[in-house]
Amino acid sequence: MENSNERTQENSITREASDSDSKATLSVGQSSSLLGAIESPQIWSANHLRGEVGGYELVRELGRGGFGIVYLARDQKLKRDVAIKIARPEIARDPVAIRRFQDEARAAAGLDHPGIISIYDSGVQEDLHYYVMPYLVGKHLGDWLADQSSPMPEKEAAKWMIQMANAVQYGHDAGIIHRDLKPQNILMQQSSDGEMQRPVVLDFGLCASTDSTVATTTRIAGTPRYIAPEQAMFGNRQITPKSDLYSLGVMLYQMLTGTTPLTPDNFAEAVLMLHHTPIDGPKKHRPDLSDAMQAICLKCLRRDPDLRYESAGALEADLQRFLSDQPVEARAPSIAERFGYELYHGALEKIFGQAIIGINLFTWAAIGGLLVWQRYSDVPELVETLPEFLFFVGVVVIPFHLLGAHAGSLMIRGSKHFWWLTFMSFVSLVWSGIQATNLFSNGTTLRIYEGRVVATTLVFLVIAPAFFAQSCMLAAGAWTAWRRNRASV
Repeated sequence: MENSNERTQENSITREASDSDSKATLSVGQSSSLLGAIESPQIWSANHLRGEVGGYELVRELGRGGFGIVYLARDQKLKRDVAIKIARPEIARDPVAIRRFQDEARAAAGLDHPGIISIYDSGVQEDLHYYVMPYLVGKHLGDWLADQSSPMPEKEAAKWMIQMANAVQYGHDAGIIHRDLKPQNILMQQSSDGEMQRPVVLDFGLCASTDSTVATTTRIAGTPRYIAPEQAMFGNRQITPKSDLYSLGVMLYQMLTGTTPLTPDNFAEAVLMLHHTPIDGPKKHRPDLSDAMQAICLKCLRRDPDLRYESAGALEADLQRFLSDQPVEARAPSIAERFGYELYHGALEKIFGQAIIGINLFTWAAIGGLLVWQRYSDVPELVETLPEFLFFVGVVVIPFHLLGAHAGSLMIRGSKHFWWLTFMSFVSLVWSGIQATNLFSNGTTLRIYEGRVVATTLVFLVIAPAFFAQSCMLAAGAWTAWRRNRASV
């Protein structure tokens, strides 16, 4: 199993506070004085240094992330242990960051589900922004997995993922996309006898509203190994509930194999891997895995959100079918899907572009050689018909083939020119049809071919298939351009 970045002590209470760049594990086993936790003492009054915030007596630090510091605290009024998250001093000075901190509290406070961390209270005391949560006993999923000597049994992983998917679906139904689902944001809550009871989803610090069709953002948010491909795109990105489905799929993959499908160490690597590195099926790491479970896992991990499950609830339902030994809806990627992946993410588009340039630059050179050979061998009067042929080549053929070569160069560069490539695909198809007609009718308007059956056959037998292939490759290029335009909206 992969080691977690930070390990909690045995029987620790764990939690994570994170923003878009932080992955800090929060553990009761890590204790710190309040004074030692403060980076800017000016923000903290003498009352705070004595360990009281909003009526909660701070006991010890559980941990910290980019947005806040979490403490074990004692509710003075209700006499119970709680966890209190306090915005970090530098966050308190940033109005935008404070708004996100408050959004986190509001988002979680509106969710009432046993699989989602609750919010008891929130407030501001002088410059301290905080909110209060239950104090849960358990381990992060990442820490629990790191302690195991082997990957989880399929059915046990399915049961846990069902509960996680149910909680995530509840959040989606309430209009909340989590955007940072990962093992360190899943607390495996323990019962009094130490048994794992259920996974609880933590930290809605990166949450986004689903009031509109999609949530857009201008910066990458999440954790490199767990973010969806659409989250790892620069410029405008469409982040939907299906982005959380990808993250659930990564965690399911990790529970089943002990590793994540991709292993980027930072966002730069994540951007490259998510869009260019193929994902191996989990059976490559665990050959005894069932085909049904592999299909479920890979359906969550489709790079195209439209090919994933329709919702977390649909994932939950398919896992229920798996547990009941019923046929699952997920299927292995089809030939067409694998072709589309190679075209959009692999080198196939570039290869097609190079082939198109080759067709346009070299086909007519070869044909010209065949034609000259045929004419000199059979008809000495080449000079009589050659001017007409050269005029046709200069006015029609050369411009058309230069445009075709240009379209091929666009595909090599990864073009977004959907309409231009579509137009050239259509023109190439028409051109191919004209040449096929000349081939099968054994006739042409060019006098240079009159009575030359062999020459006509040689020429048009090459042209018609070549430009039919070009039409198909340009259509594939238009599809990838459409995908790029759609992804950048």
